[in-house]
Amino acid sequence: MKTVGIIVMCLLVLPLFGAYRPEDIPSKVVEVKARNWYLEKYRSWRDYLGQNAQDKSGWVECFEAALYSGMPSDGLKEIADEVNKHFPNSSESHWVTARLLGYTDDGIVHLEKALADLDHHEWLVDRMMLSEIKGVNRAEYSRELFHSNVMYPSLLNYAYNVLMSVGENGILITEGETTTIPIWVLQDEMGVRTDVKILNLELIENNAYQERVFGEMGIKTRDGRIENLYEANPDQSFYYALTLPRQHFERLNDKLYVVGLASLFSETEINNYEVLRANIEDRFLLDYLTVDFNGEPKTATGRTFEANYIVPFYLLKQYYDQQGDDQKSKFLEAQIKSIADRSQIRGRVNMLLSQKPGPRTFKVIALDIKSLDKGLTKVKDNIYAGVHEVTNAEYQFFLTYLGNQKYDELLEIARYRFEDYDPINKAFSQSYHFNTKDDKVMNYADYPTMDISFEAAKLYCEWLTAQYNEQDGRAFKKVKFRLPSRQEWTMAALGYVDFQSWNFEDNVVRARPDGEGKPRYFEEYRIGDYDSVSYPWYHGDWFKLRNSIVNEKGCFLANIKAPENVTPCVSGREGDGYRLTSPVLSYFSNDMGLYDVIGNVAEMINEPGKAMGGSWNHPANESTITSINEYDERSNAVGFRIFMEVLEE
Repeated sequence: MKTVGIIVMCLLVLPLFGAYRPEDIPSKVVEVKARNWYLEKYRSWRDYLGQNAQDKSGWVECFEAALYSGMPSDGLKEIADEVNKHFPNSSESHWVTARLLGYTDDGIVHLEKALADLDHHEWLVDRMMLSEIKGVNRAEYSRELFHSNVMYPSLLNYAYNVLMSVGENGILITEGETTTIPIWVLQDEMGVRTDVKILNLELIENNAYQERVFGEMGIKTRDGRIENLYEANPDQSFYYALTLPRQHFERLNDKLYVVGLASLFSETEINNYEVLRANIEDRFLLDYLTVDFNGEPKTATGRTFEANYIVPFYLLKQYYDQQGDDQKSKFLEAQIKSIADRSQIRGRVNMLLSQKPGPRTFKVIALDIKSLDKGLTKVKDNIYAGVHEVTNAEYQFFLTYLGNQKYDELLEIARYRFEDYDPINKAFSQSYHFNTKDDKVMNYADYPTMDISFEAAKLYCEWLTAQYNEQDGRAFKKVKFRLPSRQEWTMAALGYVDFQSWNFEDNVVRARPDGEGKPRYFEEYRIGDYDSVSYPWYHGDWFKLRNSIVNEKGCFLANIKAPENVTPCVSGREGDGYRLTSPVLSYFSNDMGLYDVIGNVAEMINEPGKAMGGSWNHPANESTITSINEYDERSNAVGFRIFMEVLEE
């Protein structure tokens, strides 16, 4: 009976403690986990809080897990609303509200209220960010954070090398806590490179902070905008940390020169190899990359940053290849492969290492220059895009040229590859690319090309650049053909001729309002005010069509992977009308005159392994203006569209 009594007592007590408390979420200056890990922890915390809703700190952990998992702002707001409902005016409610608002004036007010009562040592990172905003006591918190041993040494080593990448009195642009905090700690506590000025992009969005810091640094702006700091401050040297998301500097790509773990902006072309060599070989601390002195986990933040060494190491390897120094080249290649293995990106790095440089010049042949110019349409300023994806006929012309001119190594890079395809797909791909104009069954000359690598597409652009700039009767004196950046492709796909910003969500477009029929008048809509704007045919009926892959008659507006058993459109055509790819120009263009930005083949951008817009083999939700479609070395669903930058008119 005693045993039974004990069991009964345990069962009675269990509900008081509820479910097992999940693992706390570590600060990102300590560890960076995979997105799925944060998502799993968010779900665990949600389950736990369902039975333990009065656990204040648990709600903070739940919010952090959701934030780090990449949850949209609406989902984060729901959590913040629950915290405010359960614990109004508490430190925890102020903290989640502050994280939701960011470093706006209101967000800073909530952060101050939150930190007034929260435990001092657990919130050092937040206190340090707040002290920087207020301009007081940052060094005090840097000392506490340094001596708390919260950060793993690898992060401080990485931050040290970032600072060593910056020239004397340079201005380093960073974002977030993970790269900025350790740099401040090194400057404040150890006196490392105090000449370097730090601009954190999140903080300078606050007008009061920006005004104070820019005044202290002697930085000018034009109309309060920070996009063109270099134009307003020609005597300053601006460096961009390699950890910055690409969207912050995509428009500057051709003017950024990697000099270590940061890139230097320069209006004129510079030889950055010597600077890169001096920084890496004479200034960097690199022992921690090869010997783990501290037994750090793989998820330590500094360890997760290791992949950023690959680009500067690769550029330096190229330098030694040109110098004929095989020993140093092989050493760097071994370092690159070791980092790639630890970062689980060996496949892509092998692609990078295997590429071979093309010739500096190509033998010039006559092109139909008028047709080439006519096949381009203006996107904005000096950026143009091909009206359709590169076709089999166009790409085959390029391959034939390489073969005729005996550029055997380049032909090996450029050629179609489908050796790994199964017999059926291989047979189709061979007929798709190699049939002739006399083929009685099917001719695919005007279909989009595919089955090529990222390097092959880049080589095509390099070749076309060399050919165009030597043609008589060309529209522009000097141009550069290339793959687009993510922002350039997105705005071209949107097709709004009068777009104001390269940042998709900041644009205001004019479109017909929803209603009966098609109203003759137009209204203005800010893209960022809507959950999504998926397709470029919003101009017909904004609310009805901005997220619809079919028109009002049920006809597909692009060649995608259509659902089975859909109702045929009024023309009687089933699905989108094509089982695989379709000829270019088969569907209506967007307002810029660009065809097939959605579907047909996903289009490569200037990031290896990433394409946009979806394809014949992607469903509608993966075939949008902002869709990122990943691919391995090559794919029968991925092609490319040329973009042209006018260098001299």
